Amino acid sequence: GCNAEAIENVTILNCNTPIIPKGVSPNNDTLNDTFDLSNFNVSKLEIFNRYGIKVYSKLNYKNEWNGTSDDGQELPDATYYYVVEFEGGDTKTGWVYLNRKN
Repeated sequence: GCNAEAIENVTILNCNTPIIPKGVSPNNDTLNDTFDLSNFNVSKLEIFNRYGIKVYSKLNYKNEWNGTSDDGQELPDATYYYVVEFEGGDTKTGWVYLNRKN
């Protein structure tokens, strides 16, 4: 019958930094079919191809991009680059891989 008591300090780093998906596979299998940012309060999303040409842009973005351009054309499988503007003015950039294959 021993009793012990301990106090532990836990440090949480970057708890406010959203984790943006790194892949989209719009093949209608209900897994990663869209670029889901619905929980991040996004005021604007822009997607660029490898040449720096903007292929998609949406204000008040939630969960709409499924690998198509602004005019509805299917984009080829490739790595795309994004700029996310959050409500409040913060921005985040990065890449997302588009792959339609099963």
